[in-house]
Amino acid sequence: MTRRTAAVALILAVAAGALAFRLPRLALRPLHCDEAVEAVKTGILFDSGVYRYDPHEYHGPTLHYATVPFLWLSGAKSFADASETTYRLVPVAFGVGLVLLLLLVGDGIGWPAAAVAGALTAISPAMLFYSRYYIHEMLLVFFTAAAIGAGWRYVRSRKLAWALAAGICLALMHATKETCVLAFAAMGLALAAKLGWRKLWGEAFDLRGAIEAEHVALALAIAVTVSVTLFSSFFTNWRGPLDSILTYRSYLTRSGGAGAHDHPWHYYLGILAYARYGRGAWWSEGLILALALVGLIAALWPRRSNEGMPPLPRFLAFYTLFLTAIYSAIPYKTPWCALSFLHGMILLAGFGVVALVRLVPTHLLKAAVVLLLAAAGHQLAGQAYRAALDRRFVCDYRNPYVYGHTTWDLLEVSRRAEQIAPVHPKGRAMVIKVIASDRDYWPLPFYLRRFPNVGYWSDLPADPDADLVIVSADLADALERRLRGDYFSETRGLRPRVLLRVYIRRDLWNAFIHRQAEAAPGG
Repeated sequence: MTRRTAAVALILAVAAGALAFRLPRLALRPLHCDEAVEAVKTGILFDSGVYRYDPHEYHGPTLHYATVPFLWLSGAKSFADASETTYRLVPVAFGVGLVLLLLLVGDGIGWPAAAVAGALTAISPAMLFYSRYYIHEMLLVFFTAAAIGAGWRYVRSRKLAWALAAGICLALMHATKETCVLAFAAMGLALAAKLGWRKLWGEAFDLRGAIEAEHVALALAIAVTVSVTLFSSFFTNWRGPLDSILTYRSYLTRSGGAGAHDHPWHYYLGILAYARYGRGAWWSEGLILALALVGLIAALWPRRSNEGMPPLPRFLAFYTLFLTAIYSAIPYKTPWCALSFLHGMILLAGFGVVALVRLVPTHLLKAAVVLLLAAAGHQLAGQAYRAALDRRFVCDYRNPYVYGHTTWDLLEVSRRAEQIAPVHPKGRAMVIKVIASDRDYWPLPFYLRRFPNVGYWSDLPADPDADLVIVSADLADALERRLRGDYFSETRGLRPRVLLRVYIRRDLWNAFIHRQAEAAPGG
């Protein structure tokens, strides 16, 4: 068995392991408000067949279109039938696909490095956690990696098919999330820096025949076609492609700072290097950062000859440096955005492991280094399990990947509605009114999706009475002054330090309590 064959087999085995790590208990964690927003938007597409791109606080269409086949295969007849598990299978698939994409670049970074990078992708806490998170980020990372992989295959083969594949992947990046432009910028800067670096150190290079202008033109043409097709909802909404460009006005405003999501430049690196909140456990992906630094140095080390040096790591080194710097410089930060440059770090880390082992002089020391790295990898996998599969931490503030997350307590709101429905003459068709300042009621629209008569307000309506009234705590006193009926009330948590008041019509509450008493042993 050749080294390449062994590495390919290992990458496939790692992908299977990554799938096994990502699949269990996908519904364990309550939906984040962002997940619920995307799920509801997908549900509208699934129920009506209609999708319209909205540039205000929403991202691109790929997540929604990619989810529809999963909903079909799940057997769901409507949005009301769909489960959290089905939605989260989508990022799981793309997260596992990220490992498989290493097959495209194995000859570019070295097959052993590709196998190590696959293992680190599988066990990275951030990669695992957000592979189970129904947002656009994992798709963006996947399409970015696919674009780089297809581009590399084109450079190696000069085949038009790979140029077209790269163009399609670039379009899918654009149709996924507006932050694709940051990756585009990093790619362009990395190409320029790689050429400049080789010239600086007098390394031989020849650009003649590297690319064909006709192939580039066709790749750009298919990229525009795919992007327009998706943003126009398959040519039914011609405003969509224009909005996909105009959205950068609001993106620039939001990313410029002075918002709730502003963080210092070192926020991402701090989360990855070492995080500990309160008296909780500590977290660190320092193993990946340290190995990426080794890979960076190895990739940029000047050589008069390219003998024995895989050609792709230097591009990845500059790409990762530029992308990390760009994301760090933008004040607007959410932890999942780190995935884009973390993926680059993981590729460099794979290269770094191989460089480190080669640097060690004796076979005994090489074996010792491998054992130490394996032990560190085991510890990293343990953190990943704790972050994504340990109920104590999956939505707890002590987990650095948890960000403004829904509390367990919110699930009691939908559970209470399900308990009241059987004692209401109309069942789930009872009237529910949800009132919250600034529409801060997500993810309730997902959890109340099986109730057809739910209305949502950002301020008190003229007639707030209903069978169930759910209101943000800041509006509760004003609501009580307007309610005409008699209600039982209870308080529930939406997010840490964000409360809701739930008002249940007194006769329904009494009927529910009576039913519970009758169902109790001896009742």
